[in-house]
Amino acid sequence: MLEQIHALAPNATISLMGYPLLFSRTQACSTLVSASQRVILNDMAEYFESKQRELALSMSASNVRYRSPQAAFEGEADL
Repeated sequence: MLEQIHALAPNATISLMGYPLLFSRTQACSTLVSASQRVILNDMAEYFESKQRELALSMSASNVRYRSPQAAFEGEADL
């Protein structure tokens, strides 16, 4: 896939996006999702975030960059 993108757009920069935390770590913000479920879902988001970052770093010579949405979602995770 990366080769196809570079064939069509050789100067393109590809941004791999990370994952935001879905729930606040400090506030109980939802009655639909238990505290233990919130921890699991946030841990999964952090895991996927780290894997995306690793993938982007391993491909950085191919104009692949990593972008994290964490800062944009700060304070917005209170679902």
